[in-house]
Amino acid sequence: MAEHSPENPVHSVERALAILEALGRKSHGYGCTELGQLLGLHKSTVHRLVSTLQAYGFAEKDPGTDRYKLGTRIMLLGLEALNSLDFRKVSIPYMKELVEISRETVQLAVLDGGEVLVLERDHSPEAITVNLGLRGHVHCTAEGKVLLASLPVESVIAILKNQRMHQYTINTITETNLFISHLDKVRSQGFAINAEEMVEGVRAIAAPVYNHHGTTIASLSITGPSTRLTLERIYRLVTVLKETCASISIHLGYNNEVKVQPGK
Repeated sequence: MAEHSPENPVHSVERALAILEALGRKSHGYGCTELGQLLGLHKSTVHRLVSTLQAYGFAEKDPGTDRYKLGTRIMLLGLEALNSLDFRKVSIPYMKELVEISRETVQLAVLDGGEVLVLERDHSPEAITVNLGLRGHVHCTAEGKVLLASLPVESVIAILKNQRMHQYTINTITETNLFISHLDKVRSQGFAINAEEMVEGVRAIAAPVYNHHGTTIASLSITGPSTRLTLERIYRLVTVLKETCASISIHLGYNNEVKVQPGK
C-alpha cells in the first residue's frame, strides 16, 4: 500500500530528519554506508536522500573523504530560529517557578536609555511585598549593576556621568571609581545585590540572562522586604537564581563554552 512505500513522502521526511540528526552528532560526518548501517537504511536510499539534502544546502560532502556533514543552510536556519525567540515569553514560566520557590517578586529587566526598564514582573504571593516602578537607576539596583557589568568600562562611566549617581540611602554607592570596582566583583561572582541602596527596607539580587551570542540581554532579579530577604537568605537564593538564568539562557541558545567575556 502507498502509505507503507519507502517513497512515501512522510517516510522520506522522517528518514531525512534522521540523517540530519545523525550528521549533527558527528562533526567529521558519515559516509553513505555508515549512515545506512546506523539508521537501518539501504545505501542507495541514503544516497538519494543525502544528495537531495546536499542540493538544498542542508548537507555538505567532503570531496576528499566522500563523507557528509551538516550544511550551512542548517546553521542559518538555526540562527534564524534563535533570533526569532521572544526572550520575554521564554522567561515567563521560569519566573513563575522562581516566585514559587522564593515567595518574592521576580523581575526581568533590560538597559534602556541608561536606566533599568522592567519588561516582566511576577509579584510575590505574600501579604507584605514592595511597590516597584517600571524604571530604576543603574547604580543602586541589582538589575542595573548586572546590566552595567556586561559593558565596557568607558560605556559604564558615560552612563553614570549622564544619569548621575544620586544618594538615596546611606548604602548607595555614589563614587564612580568605587562603583567600577564593585562591578568587578559582580562580574566575578556572576550576580549583584541591592543591599537597601535605593529604598531602605528593600533588598534584591540579580543575575544575567545571555542570548546565543553570549551577550547579556537582560537581568533576572528577586526583590523583597529586608525583613524577609535577609542577606543570609539572599546567599541561599543565589544558586537557584543563577540556575534559572542559565535555563533561560540555554533555551535561547546560549553555550557557555563560547560566551563573550563581559566588560570586554
